[in-house]
Amino acid sequence: MTATLDTAHHSNVPDLITIDQVTTDTPTVYPFVLHGVDPRGLRADGNSRVVVDIRETRPELVASVAEHGVDPKVSIINVAPAPDGVLAVLVGFHRHAAAVAVKERENPDLTVDLLVHAPGTRREVLVVQGIENIHRKGYTTVEEAELYGQLALEGMDTEAIARELSLPDEQIKAGLAVAASTRTRAASKALPTADMLLLSQLAEFGDDEDAHQVLVDVLTTRPHQFQWKIEQLRDQREQRAMLAQETQKFTDLGYVLVDDEDDLPDGTERLDELCVGDGVDPLDPAGHAGCPGRAVSVWVDGELKVEVAQYCLNYVAYGHRTLASVRIAAAKDRLRAEGVPIVDPAADGVVPLSRLFADEQTQHALTAADHAGCPGHAAYVIDIPFRSTTDVGYVCTDHAAHGHVLRFAPAAPQPERDAAYQTGERKRATANNRLWRDAKIARRKWLTKYFTDWRKRKATALPARLQHWLALAPVLASDYLAESGHAHAYACALLKLGEPKDHRRTNNPIAVLLRRKTTTETQAVLIRLAQVVGACEAHWNAKYTETADASWRSPNDDTRFYIELLQALGYPLSHIEQVVLDPALDHEKWPHLAPVTTGDKQICDQQAA
Repeated sequence: MTATLDTAHHSNVPDLITIDQVTTDTPTVYPFVLHGVDPRGLRADGNSRVVVDIRETRPELVASVAEHGVDPKVSIINVAPAPDGVLAVLVGFHRHAAAVAVKERENPDLTVDLLVHAPGTRREVLVVQGIENIHRKGYTTVEEAELYGQLALEGMDTEAIARELSLPDEQIKAGLAVAASTRTRAASKALPTADMLLLSQLAEFGDDEDAHQVLVDVLTTRPHQFQWKIEQLRDQREQRAMLAQETQKFTDLGYVLVDDEDDLPDGTERLDELCVGDGVDPLDPAGHAGCPGRAVSVWVDGELKVEVAQYCLNYVAYGHRTLASVRIAAAKDRLRAEGVPIVDPAADGVVPLSRLFADEQTQHALTAADHAGCPGHAAYVIDIPFRSTTDVGYVCTDHAAHGHVLRFAPAAPQPERDAAYQTGERKRATANNRLWRDAKIARRKWLTKYFTDWRKRKATALPARLQHWLALAPVLASDYLAESGHAHAYACALLKLGEPKDHRRTNNPIAVLLRRKTTTETQAVLIRLAQVVGACEAHWNAKYTETADASWRSPNDDTRFYIELLQALGYPLSHIEQVVLDPALDHEKWPHLAPVTTGDKQICDQQAA
């Protein structure tokens, strides 16, 4: 069955060809071949791959068409009548564009043959185009994803699209996620080798500009860290979601949210620092739930543990007192009852007894009992919150007049930081302590993965200079290794050897494993690495290391060595872990740390360093 079309009247740019212009013996039977068509008479819109300049994009195709025409024995242009009857290109957009280009320049007499299909729905047309395009060289992952998106708009579900295109459901689901993310589609231009699954993971964060850009940067510069980074971002997203959920609970109950617990409004105090009357028991949160001043701050850590601190706004107005004030008042009452005057320790002439000898012949500092009869005998009271107690300091108000001698000259006064600096440091301490805790959680997840399948690791996969690091460990991390003792419980956990059962060193799982003849040299190196890493991590489990402040602010040699070792292993250090190695990294994040310029000299913040 053949059909022809008289194109002689198309001397210039022709009108678009409609199906009713076609002369055929059986026009209602499809498909049929239509010969001798001016390619300029075909409609070519609706192409998922826009042809901007075919001579520029496919010069070899234009040259072939100019020399041989469009050979139907090799590849024929497919068309179908559009709803208005115009013949529209269905398959072969580049061949059609090349034919138009040749018609306009090299060969004005060029005509093409077409395979005419029955008028189809948009869905049918997309399926036909998709089947050809998916197998075409140069068809991008995003173009494929956009095809899935167009088919979904035509009412096809994932299973139907997969069935029509003979592709796995997972491929279609991933493609639909990519198609739905404008930001991911745009970023794909910089990621030419990214497959559909990877782009779909990127699309998870299509609504989060900052996180999305972080992932794009990782894929561009260090793609091997992509899975680790996206897992971190997922954890942080879950953390934020739980935080929002928890804070909403308190908001619904009428609590005021305290955004910055290091910069509280005047008159605000934590409930565990407040009491009623002269009581010494902290306010019970349940009993305070009806107070108009109820307020709360909420934090969720990297393990999704919720921490809540409750406050009272303007506690004095609502009849509360601070526990510190009650303790101080009670201590002052006891001193007054004993006849001891109360003074300001910062007043002129006031010197602590610990800095005084009774006279030039005395060899020990004055005690309160020694000084009790002195006319200058007095005291002050300070509160020690973390001990929930007070401390009484005894002083002499005029040591020279009463014949006492200073034990040592007073220290040179240190310049006091301004209020803005102190506020900034409080905020930095709170934020960085939380970052350190979250970094520990993330780091341990990474270490668990790092030692997965450690028995199968090849020597060629070991980090560069690993033996050097292991040799350095007893020197630079000796304190942490000593703390770990002979049990090395954390190392056993990393290596999945089970917990040490008793104190007999020969029964330790590590000793048992190393004595086996089947344990390879590479495995022995990794076992030693687990011992070093495990000892350093075990350090952060100790009760006295719970305060992270000293870890990132004033790291010791062991901590610095450990962070450097992790970096050598390929672990992507978080910001707070990088601060351990370079304190100046916090300066940009916390403006109060910026160097102060005086004339031509910069005075750096030594405390922050």
